[in-house]
Amino acid sequence: MWFYGLTDRSWACVVFRAGAAEARVRQAGERRLWDEVEAAYRWWVGHGRPDHTRFGLTVGPAGQRVWLDDPADCWAP
Repeated sequence: MWFYGLTDRSWACVVFRAGAAEARVRQAGERRLWDEVEAAYRWWVGHGRPDHTRFGLTVGPAGQRVWLDDPADCWAP
């Protein structure tokens, strides 16, 4: 699996093997993309593994806000 940064030259490559408990990860660049993927996964699990129907996006003059379950509980993307 490959991940690429859209604004820099960061990348991550993860190789999964059938039956293996761990995967090989290589990453380089300004951002540690696989570390970001792992953090996002932990956040998702910590919030009860919400499906896509629980997320929302509000766009206004001040910018964009992403939210989960309630527009009042939002963060900037």
